[in-house]
Amino acid sequence: MLNIRPFRAGEAPAPLAALYTSFTTDRIYRMQRTTLSFVLEEEVVDPPFCKTYPLDNLETELKDMDQNLVAELGPELVGFTGVKYEAWNRRMGVGHLYVAPQHRGKGIGRGLIESAVNYARTTEARCLWLETQNTNYPAIQFYRRAGFRLCGLDESLYDPLGLGRGEVALFFARDL
Repeated sequence: MLNIRPFRAGEAPAPLAALYTSFTTDRIYRMQRTTLSFVLEEEVVDPPFCKTYPLDNLETELKDMDQNLVAELGPELVGFTGVKYEAWNRRMGVGHLYVAPQHRGKGIGRGLIESAVNYARTTEARCLWLETQNTNYPAIQFYRRAGFRLCGLDESLYDPLGLGRGEVALFFARDL
């Protein structure tokens, strides 16, 4: 049975860091720019696009969150997320959201998002907000099914010489 609970202060972050934080996709959203607008078009990519998100600063990032949530199936840790309230715009930002590959598509990600929504409703937050990349097609589809809408993009967020080469940041929000 799925159990979603707060990550407790003092718990070792090693099990979280051990989660597989990669994805592979045969589709991405390619950004096209016009004079004063942008268009995202679905594109098939061959070979498939693969990316791993490093968790080098996980311990610090966990401390920076207002609430960290873990998903467990029995004794097995199968997912986690973190949220942080931004008072200046009353937005609850979603940090990491990872689900172990063998458990994806089983409602664990949705459970983590709904738990984050429940936590956000205990604050003055007006929306849940997050960022992903145009290349993370599986995440984009998941967020849209979970009630998020595209609310912006930033083509300059990622260092073109770093891990985000050719990637565009996409921002999604879900009203509370």
